[in-house]
Amino acid sequence: MTKKKFEAVAFAVDDEGKGMVADNGVTFFVPNLLKGEKAEIETTFSYGKPSDARVVKRLTNSPDRVTPKCKYYDKCGGCSIMHMSYESQLKYKQEKVYNLLKKFGKIDVKVNPTVGVENPWNFRNKIQKPVRPGKKKGEISVGFFAENTHNLISVDNCLIEDKRSIAITDKILELCKKYKVQPYDEDKRTGLLRHILIKTSFSYDEAMVCFVTAQDVFPGIKNLAKNLVNEMPIIKTVVQNINTRKTNVILGEKERIVYGPGRIKDNIFGLDFLISAKSFYQTNPRQIEKLYGLAIEGAKLTGTEKVLDAYCGTGTIGLCASKYAKEVIGVEIVKEAIRDATNNAKINGVTNATFIADDCTDYILNNLDEHFDVIFMDPPRKGSTPEFLNAVKKMSPRKIAYISCNPVTLARDLVFLKDEYSIDFVTPVDLFPHSAHVETVTLLQRKDIDDRLKVRFDLDNVPLVKEETKATYQEIKDYIFNKYNVKVSTLNIAQTKTKYGIIERECYNKPKDEDSRQPKCTREKEEMIVDALKHFKML
Repeated sequence: MTKKKFEAVAFAVDDEGKGMVADNGVTFFVPNLLKGEKAEIETTFSYGKPSDARVVKRLTNSPDRVTPKCKYYDKCGGCSIMHMSYESQLKYKQEKVYNLLKKFGKIDVKVNPTVGVENPWNFRNKIQKPVRPGKKKGEISVGFFAENTHNLISVDNCLIEDKRSIAITDKILELCKKYKVQPYDEDKRTGLLRHILIKTSFSYDEAMVCFVTAQDVFPGIKNLAKNLVNEMPIIKTVVQNINTRKTNVILGEKERIVYGPGRIKDNIFGLDFLISAKSFYQTNPRQIEKLYGLAIEGAKLTGTEKVLDAYCGTGTIGLCASKYAKEVIGVEIVKEAIRDATNNAKINGVTNATFIADDCTDYILNNLDEHFDVIFMDPPRKGSTPEFLNAVKKMSPRKIAYISCNPVTLARDLVFLKDEYSIDFVTPVDLFPHSAHVETVTLLQRKDIDDRLKVRFDLDNVPLVKEETKATYQEIKDYIFNKYNVKVSTLNIAQTKTKYGIIERECYNKPKDEDSRQPKCTREKEEMIVDALKHFKML
């Protein structure tokens, strides 16, 4: 390992909020450095490659620089751009979305200014705090891990955490000491309490506490919970989640309700939503209505539309849109989320929304005869899949409202859609002040038929039969592999389609030599292909 120092001026800020500097043709990414700032940089090389870079001394300051309010800022790593003024954070996120769409999707489109929050402090309604042994015997340390490590930084006042959550944490630590609760030691794999999960409601004076434990048995938890609720009436429910695995995943599969109903509620657009320990709910409630409002407003619902809420989770977007649509269908593969979504519809008296536990792609392909005017989609960070996006194009809704938490996968997915859909607008929304993360609402409009890509037929003018347009060869291959864990070739599919009267175009799968022989499809593979053809309603 070698180190080197040099002076440089940052020429940009990357998509993680780090300043970019160059030395001898090598680019380095430096935390806490803004564009245009000059600094003395120390770099570390491992095996001849740069592994780290840091500011030794900043020589000039950008006009966008502010002094971070957080005393843990240089250690914690939870916030990466708190040294930017909030106005410049919003501008940075607008440029980030534009640059990533252009870089990864070759999409040069106007990106609207980022929708900010009035108060970018103490907004988080969900906080997960690791628990570890303190420096002194019998002490419990609670805080957050330093960036890219499992080194716990003890934090007693997080500036982005709901203030009520901070007070609850203080009381929990006091009672843990009283009830002699042992903190979890990750190295020794001893102790009981691994994490404290706290969720708070923005609209109601309600909070949930979830103790994540390394063992099933939690001695005295009922008395601790009773004591906690008596002293903190805001706490409406206490849950124990058991995670005995050696893993970075916080929550385990098993949980039990210790006190209360096991959930709290919050309100969006006048609708109540139940929030459990495992259910997904946006962490910045001050911005939820702005985020969903952009998508719903962009869809221009008139009350006559049939809407599909894909990746619907607990139904937040679909239910919020239900008052403006004729019918909403929500689809989500997680059964527990569908149960919550159905309950959310019931408690709000929403009768025009139905929620279905299914894979979104399978649902669309199995219901191509249904017409949806608008699709709302809010996929995870990894984005959607080619299979889902191709299925959406087959269904051909008039509009698609895409809510993304990752501009890179958004860019990739827009490439799949741009041949048939044009972009109406792209608007970033800041749900995560002081970090580089950004949500983006993109509204897509189906192109007029004259503007779409036309299918070019072969010179022999043999038309495609109707069945051939039902599913691509890749979709058939994927279906068979996912169901049977068997790979079939394009030739196998073509032979089976021909055998069952689904005529192939003349140019498909002909041998180059008239006398050459092609391998025949086995009976087992033929049966699998037939199953796939029936699945796609081609037989």
